[in-house]
This record gives sequence, structure tokens and C-alpha cells, in this order.
Amino acid sequence: MKFDITNNFSDQKSLNIAAISASDTFQTQADSSLSWGNHSSLASEEKSEPIATASSYNSNNGYGLVNAGAAVSKAKGESPYTDAPKQGGNNWGADLINAPTAWQNGYTGKGIIVAVLDTGVDYNHNDLNDNIWTNNKEIAGNGIDDDSNGYIDDFQGWNFDSNSNNVFDDNGHGTHVSGTIAGENNGDGVTGIAYNSKIMAVKVLDESGSGSYANIANGIRYAVDNGANVINLSLGGNSSNNTLKTAIEYAGTKGVIVVMAAGNDGGSIPSYPARYAYDSGIAVGAVNQNNQLTDFSNRSGSQEIKYVTAPGENIYSTLPDNKYGNYTGTSMAAPHVAGVVALLLSANPNLSESQVRDIITNTAENSANSPQPSQPSNPTPSMPSLFPPLDSFFPINSIDIGSQFPFDIGSLFPLGSQTQLPPIVMSVGDNSLEVKFGNASTATSTTAYFTYDSKNNNKWELRFYDSTGSKSTIDRDGDIEGEDLFKKYYS
Repeated sequence: MKFDITNNFSDQKSLNIAAISASDTFQTQADSSLSWGNHSSLASEEKSEPIATASSYNSNNGYGLVNAGAAVSKAKGESPYTDAPKQGGNNWGADLINAPTAWQNGYTGKGIIVAVLDTGVDYNHNDLNDNIWTNNKEIAGNGIDDDSNGYIDDFQGWNFDSNSNNVFDDNGHGTHVSGTIAGENNGDGVTGIAYNSKIMAVKVLDESGSGSYANIANGIRYAVDNGANVINLSLGGNSSNNTLKTAIEYAGTKGVIVVMAAGNDGGSIPSYPARYAYDSGIAVGAVNQNNQLTDFSNRSGSQEIKYVTAPGENIYSTLPDNKYGNYTGTSMAAPHVAGVVALLLSANPNLSESQVRDIITNTAENSANSPQPSQPSNPTPSMPSLFPPLDSFFPINSIDIGSQFPFDIGSLFPLGSQTQLPPIVMSVGDNSLEVKFGNASTATSTTAYFTYDSKNNNKWELRFYDSTGSKSTIDRDGDIEGEDLFKKYYS
């Protein structure tokens, strides 16, 4: 399926970006609000069977539940580790993703810096204060940019919302996320997935959980340039933005892995920036304690992206002023995966960004238990049920369905003077149709592909390959009449 990642807003336009927690009240009333709720606007689509592929990816939960123990052993090039005993209690999330197995083998995130781009961090919290990154190139409070990085006195990070060095959490969301990643293993409160890693506080959201794409992009670049190995983005919006996309790609080129919450709309695809995980970073959906995908979590979508799942419902973690609490949302799932990435890098710091992405997905649940491909019960677009699958291809069971079309489909193909269609067989997939034209007696064929993307302004494209392999393309901009006919018949 073709994927539209055009920039719908000016790079300089300020947008309200919501921290992604289904239990939060991070809503804004501005017209440009991009806050993510916990409702489902696509309930009928959630009932569809997932599309699975040979790569163990499906359109519902991507590659499935992340597995810390399996990922770390693969990162080390070692045989799979024996599962460690479960921790129990409030550490059920760590148990579900098999983090104790990595700990048992000596990998706890030591030496890894995880930047939390959020509402700030309570760096004085008893369960976090020993795991807070500080800029050792900067002298605190002297009013001088000692390291010449463009930020004065950024000893504990930077606040891009107020353009200051005050990164203290005035909301609670960022502190909760941080505890899931690096809560100390001190027998109190919560134990983080990578409990010996360091948290770099980068404040990009205000006290209500709103921010701008520009500030988030600047926060990413700050984290990369100041030594972060992993970046957690428990935030997002519903529109693409080239400035943010470029910043995430910049992180990837520097070997920094960006972990992004999928969003809480219950939709069939992730929101931005998680949707960029086809190219950079990792998208994360939320499951409950029984490893069931939550109703609110955005699904992975039919376009294969680096999407895994992690615990995101009733997650216990740190809150400002030495408090603790339970939050729900894909915001809570993402830091579990950010922690797993920190474990991987503590086991093998030489891994590239692409290697980390591959290890995370290749060791996730669906890869270990390869599902068989299936078709959705209500695919989009809906296709006539009379067409046979492609495995009934020439020369057996060929069916001439040319007369079934409500318009002259032949006029859409560059077949010269030929007006009568040869026998046709079809294969129907999610948002796509493959048509093979041919001669049943000689078992020769030509192929056309029709793809339709209702999520991107009803976008469609028709590609035709003749017997020599030459390709011709008709898209919605090239044939408006054809576009309308296809949309009428197949939508």
C-alpha cells in the first residue's frame, strides 16, 4: 500500500501535541488541537481479522509483545536465555516482557542514556534521583554556556517549552514515563525496565501536556547531540510534520533509537510520529496484563512498520513529590520498549539503529509464534466475493469476469487496439487488488495492481505491466473519471 507522508502543516506552525495517556486530561481547546483520546472511532475495523504475512507482522498488533530476554540474548549472539522467575506485584509489566531474564544475565541498562521528551522529570524523586543524567561539560549556575552547545546552564537538560534550563515536571506524565524506564532497583516503589540506565530530561510539553512539533524536533536534536542513546516519545498528534520526521531520521543516522507511542484513538493505524516507524524508530501499542491489545491502542496497520506491543494499562510508576500512581495509555507502553532497547545497548553498544529495530521485532511474540496469513472479515475497500484466490491461476480454473465490471475497464489499460479482455483472475488483499490477464491455452499473462488507501484522502493507484515487463501507471491525478469509477465500485 502506498503511504502518504506529505507535510500537511507548515514546519513553523505551532500545534498542540498531547502526551499520550488514556487516563490523562491532556486536552486543549485550541482549534489546532491534536490531542489523542482513548475512544475508538473505528470500532467496526477493530473486529477484523488481522492481516499476517510471512514476516510475522500483522495489521493488528504488528510483531506482537516485545521480549527483553530474547532480544538481549540475540544482541549478544548467544543462545536464548532460560527465563528468570517472575517478580510479581507491581512489576507485572516487567514480567510480561521478560525483563527479569535480561537482568538475571547481567544486563540492566548500565551506561545507557535514555532521553525522555515529555512534560519534564522530577529529578529529586527517591526512586529516580540516582539515575538522572547530568551534563558534565556544563558548570551549573554560572550563567555561561560552558560546552558551547547553544544552551546556557543545561546541567540537567533543557526546557524547550520555556526556553530555559528548568526541566522539573509540572504535570506528572514525564515522571511516570521515567519510572517505567529507570526506576531504581531499591526495593521500594517501582523497578524500571533498565534500572541502571540514566534519564535525560528534555521538557517539550507544558503543564497541560501541549507543545509544538518544532519544540519536539529541537528536543530530539538536543538529545542526540548531547549523548542520548535512546529517545522516548510518549506524545503525538494526528498530522504529519516534515520537521519532526527529519529530526527522527537524524536520530537514526546517529545511531539513536526513537521509541514512539502509537496513540490512543483505537484506530487502525498509528498516529504521528509513530507512523514514521516504517523508516525510523519503533512504534509501540498497548496491551493489558493478559497480553490483550487494549481497546484504546491504535493498531499497527497493513503497511509493515516496526511496531511492537508492551504493557500500557494500569501501569504503576513514579509521580512528582515522591508519589506513585497508575496510568493507562500507549504513553505507558512506549517506555517499556525504550527500557528494552536500553538493555540491548548495554549488552551490545555497537548495534546500529537498524540492527536494534530488527532485533526488537524479530524476537517479539509474533516472530516466535509465526501466525498464518488471514484476510480481514471486512477489508477496505470491500471487494466482490465472487473472485477466486490467486492460487487458482492459469491455466486451471481461469474465469472471464470482464463482463462483471460496471464500466469499460479496458479503457483504463494501455492495450492498444485490443478491446476484448482476455480471461482474468484476481487476488484480493487488504486495500489492494491484483488482476492477472492472460491466455488460458498458453498460460501467459500480464498483471495489473490496484491499490486503494482510504486513510489518505481515498488515494488509489493502478499499475499495469505488459508482457515485456514495461510499466504504466494511472493514478487519481491522471484520470479523474477512472478514479471516480473505481471509488464508486470498490468503496
